[in-house]
Amino acid sequence: MKGMKMQSVSCRAILLYLVGVSLILGITGAAFATPTGLNNIPTADAVSKDLLVLQGFSEFGGERSPGWFVGAKYGPLENVEIGIDDKAAGSGTAAGPVLQGKFRLPLRENCAAALGAANISDNSDRNGHSFPYFVLSHDLGEMNAHLGYSWQKANQAWFVGVDRAVTPRLTLRADWTEVEDGDESLASLGFIREIDAQWLVEAWASFPTAHGEHTAYVAKFDYVVPLK
Repeated sequence: MKGMKMQSVSCRAILLYLVGVSLILGITGAAFATPTGLNNIPTADAVSKDLLVLQGFSEFGGERSPGWFVGAKYGPLENVEIGIDDKAAGSGTAAGPVLQGKFRLPLRENCAAALGAANISDNSDRNGHSFPYFVLSHDLGEMNAHLGYSWQKANQAWFVGVDRAVTPRLTLRADWTEVEDGDESLASLGFIREIDAQWLVEAWASFPTAHGEHTAYVAKFDYVVPLK
């Protein structure tokens, strides 16, 4: 986890407490823009200062035709991330453009929190409501754990996820969110792989519990551009 190297007992205690609360109340929350995160959830990681990440991705599966999206996220300041996504063609779960922003707060060298909002637009009928969230991320040694909460309108929710690097270039990721204000949930499994210093590929499958919904797949390419 970027900028996090040292164990933090206090942060781990907070994380374990929130995990316990989430198991009592139910796991929730899905983000529809693309802040730095796992598959379907944001984390407390952020794009580094003066780094631009260009993204192209497709959502497909079930009875839908593929949806094609483009996006970018940028670190204008240390621990600050901003971004924009838009639909290029096809079907999908959202249209654009939508904005996102995140402020990262390092708590210890191995632990950080973030406060952000995703899916920001001037047309909630078309794009859905904005997704404000708070998330805590902690490096547990062999894996990173993430737990957060969103107070999105009609979908106040907890979300949780883990990621683990199995090689220097390959990281496996899993997350579980609640959708439809806790009535349904969405689990996902995926990976991110570094191709070279500038190219990365991400892919995951999402498994909704809602009746009539099908497994959805996302494939994404990231191109990293240092601006300084």
